[in-house]
Amino acid sequence: MLTSRHARSSLTSRSPRRHRLIPRWLPAALLAGAGIAGCAQPSTSASAQAMAPAAGTPSTTVPSPNAPMANPVSSPGGAADQQDRDPAQCLATLRASAPANGVSVADFDLYTRDTRLLAVTVAAAKAQPEGQETWWDYIAKTVDDQRVADGKAVLAKSHDALAAIDDRYKIDSEPLVAIFGIETNYGSQLGKVDVLNAWLTRACTEQKPLWVKNVYASVRLLRDGTVTRDRFIGSWSGAFGMTQFIPTSFYELAADGDGDGRIDLYGSLPDALASTANHLLKRKATWTRGMPAVIEVRLPPAMAATLPPSPDNEIMNRDDRRSLSQWSDAGVTRADGTPLSTVPLSQPWASVQAYLFAPTGAQGPAFLATRNFDAILHYNQSHKYALAVSLLTNRLKDGPGLIAAWPTDDPGLSRAQIKELQGLLAARGYDIGTPDGIPGSKTRQAVAAEQQRLGLPQDGRVGYKIYSALQSAK
Repeated sequence: MLTSRHARSSLTSRSPRRHRLIPRWLPAALLAGAGIAGCAQPSTSASAQAMAPAAGTPSTTVPSPNAPMANPVSSPGGAADQQDRDPAQCLATLRASAPANGVSVADFDLYTRDTRLLAVTVAAAKAQPEGQETWWDYIAKTVDDQRVADGKAVLAKSHDALAAIDDRYKIDSEPLVAIFGIETNYGSQLGKVDVLNAWLTRACTEQKPLWVKNVYASVRLLRDGTVTRDRFIGSWSGAFGMTQFIPTSFYELAADGDGDGRIDLYGSLPDALASTANHLLKRKATWTRGMPAVIEVRLPPAMAATLPPSPDNEIMNRDDRRSLSQWSDAGVTRADGTPLSTVPLSQPWASVQAYLFAPTGAQGPAFLATRNFDAILHYNQSHKYALAVSLLTNRLKDGPGLIAAWPTDDPGLSRAQIKELQGLLAARGYDIGTPDGIPGSKTRQAVAAEQQRLGLPQDGRVGYKIYSALQSAK
């Protein structure tokens, strides 16, 4: 494990590398019009939680990424825990505690001189929109054919680096690439938000000890020359780099994957993936090579009948872990009806422990989740994120996609389908900007107008119903 002293000595042995925001190894398909957008799925562990608009609801206006917010600052919690804080007073309090946190007052003043609190961070922290998004929308856009193809391109291009990481950490290449794909779309969406400003905003509005620690860790990264201020950008929540580390995790878990004596999470893919491997290896749930994180299963009728019928009731029985052989004895099979003993494993199937995970209760897909699923949850606490990484990992290993249907008559769309829908709307005269596969407020407003014309509920939902209706009307 890297201590802060170790990380500093290894990182400052040479002049800092200028970071490449579009790395040279990026798949060609991603380079065409990719740009640098907000992070795809930020988290709360190595990264932070997503701020994509909630599916099925009109999107609200999102502040410019680095726009300051009005004063005073209020905590984003409820009335019981709200307290107005003067940003200047918050900064003074952080300044006074800097020496006790490994940062001199002079360095704190130098790197916080032009800081500001960010409206976008407060808005996203309040909304937590990923939690409002349906499972079928989230999985449709994060585990689509394009992300699978781009992930396989990364696996091929980075074969040697990934083999070295596998040899060192004993972790499969596919989950590392899957995390890379879900977090930043393989490096094409690193974020636009100033990381130090994001952590200052969180520390001054949410007042959690970890947020405060990340303020000081951010200053240390700048002081040590690990990143320059103009390159220190990331998600609204303060995650940065190709696999979206937070500053404290950098000092604890970041690794030098290319052996050049420095750790560059922006410009070195081996560094980013080695750091992710180290994270999966050293948290409480250690990754086991050659074991799937989830196995889609078919439950026997009697077992399925015990699950709640409402799709709003997620089931995750982490306390009821059984071996795959025990689940098989109980009548559980793979989703296609084949025995659990046919699951590709690097260890005896009877020794693999798993628990039941049914995201939408008795309806929709059901899974057996292993300790590798727990390892992903330690990287990012979102259940949707962990399932997306697990499913993308399976597909990168040439496994099947989901077999069971989600409990909806209006399934989610892939990014390619969303882009096509945007093109259909533009052809009808709507100003939706350049079709990009990311549904913003203009897309949702246009969808609502078309829903009205077609006699559908006007919720602005970007789903299969409106997509199919406009396709048929071409």
